Amino acid sequence: MNWTDRYTHLWDLLANSTSSLSDRTAIVENGLRWSYQTLYQQASQLALVLQEKGVQPQDKVALFLSNQKEFVVSFMAILKIGAVVVPINIQQAPDDIGYVLLNSGSRLLITSESFAPAFDGKPIPMLIANQAIRNEHSWEAALEAVPVEKALNTPPADRDPAELAVLIYTTGTTGKPKGVMLSENNLLHNMAGFDPIFQFSHEDRMLLALPLFHAYGLIIGLYGLGIGAQISLVPKFAPKSLIETLIQEKITIVPLVPTLYGLLLEQAKKIGPAAFSSIRYFISGGASLPPALLKDVESTLNVIVLEGYGMTETSPVLAVNRPDEGSIPRSVGKPLPNVEIALFQDSGERIFPQPGQESPEGEILARGPNVMLGYYGLPEETQKTITHDGWLSTGDLGRFDAEGHLYISGGRKKDLIIKAGENIAPVRIEQTLYAHPDILEACVLGIPDTKLGEKILACVILKPETSLTEQALKKHCREDLPALLVPDEVCFMESFPKHPSGKILKHILKSQLLEATPASN
Repeated sequence: MNWTDRYTHLWDLLANSTSSLSDRTAIVENGLRWSYQTLYQQASQLALVLQEKGVQPQDKVALFLSNQKEFVVSFMAILKIGAVVVPINIQQAPDDIGYVLLNSGSRLLITSESFAPAFDGKPIPMLIANQAIRNEHSWEAALEAVPVEKALNTPPADRDPAELAVLIYTTGTTGKPKGVMLSENNLLHNMAGFDPIFQFSHEDRMLLALPLFHAYGLIIGLYGLGIGAQISLVPKFAPKSLIETLIQEKITIVPLVPTLYGLLLEQAKKIGPAAFSSIRYFISGGASLPPALLKDVESTLNVIVLEGYGMTETSPVLAVNRPDEGSIPRSVGKPLPNVEIALFQDSGERIFPQPGQESPEGEILARGPNVMLGYYGLPEETQKTITHDGWLSTGDLGRFDAEGHLYISGGRKKDLIIKAGENIAPVRIEQTLYAHPDILEACVLGIPDTKLGEKILACVILKPETSLTEQALKKHCREDLPALLVPDEVCFMESFPKHPSGKILKHILKSQLLEATPASN
């Protein structure tokens, strides 16, 4: 049976799993465990609490929570009453957080006691989880006041699944964050696209260190609830706690972003691969996974890495490698069966994958039931991004091979380096850097140069107890790259600014470096 035949609303994901697997552990967090029945009960009680606080269908309710059980319960409770979830990035700047609350028009904020002081004086009612003092803001006290039978017997709102249900604000690389409007249909059809590919089951045990307020972590978490899997929540990207959870819970499915695989691998080599024998699949998304790192992970741990591609605006998955084909270095796999992908050419032509033919490079366009409703309150931005016939411009450059696999060949258009009039994709250079055994993380930027327009700066983080000179690294690059692509400069760093998903924030790193170093003459 198709995913969208089984589920009409996102609430159904939790309700259906509870009906068949009520006693099974749904969430594990810091050694504590909650069953599907407990989640269902608490979400049902919280739904009544929200209604008592005046939340109506299509009202916005903001979540400012880390990866914790309360996030899942709150998310489901908001959906049950037909309101709109606004997950907020807990690592955003205070001004951006304030902007999201104001722009979304959220009428209630659900947060935890540790975060609550940041909202003191803000004109928004709060419901606070893990509150030591029971008062009118206490999540625990509010739930205790709701009769269980009444909560369980109250039916969910009959929301149109094509309406706005989740409003996720993207990190603003320029200007303010933009609210991506997603419907229940968007998210359910996205799961319907990758469910027959993954074919995970209620026997699987997922690790979720990806933040739930990010589209990647959210869709994996929702999918886990829908199949009745056990989900182990890890609040932060701490390699030690992540490894401990992997081993203790005998995790079978591990979704991560590329920047975490190097850290994971370093720990795994110390412990030994036998400790990770329960893992069936790694899933990688958010950025390109360097081939050398991909090979190292798979050969060391004997686990397939399913690399995929997507963005918040597409709910988020567009393409993924198939388990029966295995990983394909540099490829993010084939489009989901319910998604169309085309490559836009400067001539205006759209190129589709053709059996037996490699495609030219172009901007990736996507169309399908997972494409967002639009940007909240920004009709002009929406029109720039989505054509009248439903094609969404991703801003990423890619190509198809002869078998129809998609390759993110040049990263994002805005990340291209224009050196001496030539367009240079950082991805190619980054892959070469990652192939060096001493490099843990790498990032390539274009920085202003008065003679060349831009020059190539390689920012690298070395593995512990290793040493590498700029001269030696450039020699390594010359052995693999044309002269034009060899980095002009190398910057050795201790850390990179990152999004909570783990993705390197190139625009912030570039700003930091330019503030510290004037343009070359």
